[in-house]
Amino acid sequence: MKKLLYISFIVLTTVLFVQCSEDDNDNIIDPEATCEDGIQNGDETGIDCGGSCDNSCEDDPEGIDFSGVFIQEDQVGRPAISRVFVTEGLRDDYNTTIPSEMTAAFQADMLNNLMLLNPDFDGTVEEPLGNGLGQNSVEFTTFLSRDVLWVAQSGPATFYDGNQILTGRKLGDDVMDFHLLLLFGGPDFENPLFNGTGEDPLLISDGVDANDKPFLTSFPYVAPPF
Repeated sequence: MKKLLYISFIVLTTVLFVQCSEDDNDNIIDPEATCEDGIQNGDETGIDCGGSCDNSCEDDPEGIDFSGVFIQEDQVGRPAISRVFVTEGLRDDYNTTIPSEMTAAFQADMLNNLMLLNPDFDGTVEEPLGNGLGQNSVEFTTFLSRDVLWVAQSGPATFYDGNQILTGRKLGDDVMDFHLLLLFGGPDFENPLFNGTGEDPLLISDGVDANDKPFLTSFPYVAPPF
């Protein structure tokens, strides 16, 4: 009897060890797929249908239909780019243009608006300015014109944290302040222009330092609107 209990204990311990090893997923959130979670996952061929689910996607009018021609309506790789730098009558066109064609179509318009916002952006030949990324007005608006969000494959993902620049974006990143810093702050991030000291107006911040509601700690992470 003791021998049987001992063998059973070893088998149970081994199963638990294997189970823990399989569950160790480098802290990646990997929720179990179900047929009632409202998304297409697991072996489903539609939203909560097909595969191992009881209902067929052919009987589900809400199943995903990829037929037809899709039209791009909007894009927000870097928020506020079209609002600040693109002339109002061109914004809808900008939001429906694929990134590879944006520079040819909108860089000149962005450059014109940049110089209206900050005529001294480039400084002078004797004292060139530009921004903290080392860009002059043409380089800056060329950079802005392609509305894409780069994500680094290693290291922290952030819009700007004082060290890393444009390696991704976290919900808490102050995207607007960083854009204003690039627009008005001059070439030195450590000693920016228009920082509100002395006679300089404060142009490098919108005065909003945090979301008005805390972000969620689980998906979808964004705070509810009310």
